[in-house]
Amino acid sequence: MKRLSIKNRMALWYAFSILAIILLTMALLLAVGDSLILDETEKNLMSLTDRAVRDVRITDGALSIDEDITYYNDGAYVVVCRDDGTVISGLLMEGFPPLSDFSENEIRKVPGDGRNYYTYDRLIENRKTGRIWVRGMTSAELSDMAPSAMKMLYGFLIALPVLFVLAMAGGWMITRQAFAPLSRIIDTAESIRQGGDLSARIGLGDVHDSDEIRRTAAVFDEMLDQIENDFENEKRFTNNASHELRTPVAVIKAQSEYALDNPDDPEEIRESLQEIKKQADSMASLIEQLLRLSRADRGIEQLKKEPADISLIAEEAASRHLQYARTKNITIRTDAEEGCYMPCDAVFIGRMFDNLIDNAVKYGTEGGTVDIIVRKEDAGIAVKVADNGIGIAEKDLDHIWERFYRADRERRTDSAGEDARSMGLGLPMVQWIVREHGGTVKAVSALGKGTAFIIFFPY
Repeated sequence: MKRLSIKNRMALWYAFSILAIILLTMALLLAVGDSLILDETEKNLMSLTDRAVRDVRITDGALSIDEDITYYNDGAYVVVCRDDGTVISGLLMEGFPPLSDFSENEIRKVPGDGRNYYTYDRLIENRKTGRIWVRGMTSAELSDMAPSAMKMLYGFLIALPVLFVLAMAGGWMITRQAFAPLSRIIDTAESIRQGGDLSARIGLGDVHDSDEIRRTAAVFDEMLDQIENDFENEKRFTNNASHELRTPVAVIKAQSEYALDNPDDPEEIRESLQEIKKQADSMASLIEQLLRLSRADRGIEQLKKEPADISLIAEEAASRHLQYARTKNITIRTDAEEGCYMPCDAVFIGRMFDNLIDNAVKYGTEGGTVDIIVRKEDAGIAVKVADNGIGIAEKDLDHIWERFYRADRERRTDSAGEDARSMGLGLPMVQWIVREHGGTVKAVSALGKGTAFIIFFPY
């Protein structure tokens, strides 16, 4: 059997809840009203009977009844009768049973001609006249005691189905409106699943919406934004990695074929092997960078932080690049304040300096300089690696942290015949290392004036 939808179940729950509340309210009103009506009926019966007793007298052994005695009031009747039930005076209710079984000062319910009645008896006793009873009587039926209440009850019973239908319709409309965003979420998810279009969005509200479902839809949209962005980055990453690997593979293949075609020329074979080794080193470097970034993305790359002098790490990194800098007649100047200690992974911090210095030398100008500055500040340690090289265009600054991204300056360098030595992975690795150490990094650059990378590690 097919289950009802949540929307329909909530509509039914709402309708039956409203119905239950109405029935309970009516039951409570009827119970309280019945008690009040009965109390008023008894008071009226006792009051009428007591007034009649005051109007019945026995004078000199003779029974006398005032002419203004009241025998009827608001549904209650009074009769004056003897002990054997003989009516002396008064009005007997239609359908009331023969007068008998008197009980002084007690309200009782007695059965009659298909109906029930309340009675209240008062006794007047005299030796000459004998026992005289003043009996008050009234209907014990609610329809007689409170006809307006019965009409209201009948009207309510007639209106009850209408109220239920209205409650059902109202509940369905409310739940339909409340669940409309959820239906839209389902439709959007289904369209993405079937069509693979990650650009589809629900577009119902924002994350600050007071409606929980609409807020959920907004969070869902943000998640889709992140998924689409990650997917595009992954696709671009894969394409770029394939492209980067394709070039050295093609060179290796071409040099291998060339060497095989010239087996009698040792010099040509040697040059081919050198080029093959160079391309193999490039591929090995690329694969290592990719593996490190992949481990970093998955949280596998763990840092081993111990107190270390950042100044000393910077100086060691600078010394590793002196030979490369001399080939371009570039001077590396280090201004590192002593004792800049902080908990860090010295290997990764060293790789950070290596990447930044390598970039600075690679894009530096002939006869230029690379400045490495490390300073202690009140809130942390400040690092700056600056060159006076070709610089980075403003439009590229926001993209240099993307993997495999290459700015115009690199293309210009490549076209000049310089081995770029970079695959667009160095700066993303720098950014990851800085962030893993709780720091911040930014680039400041202008075309033709150089570039400065400014890093700050808070204590």
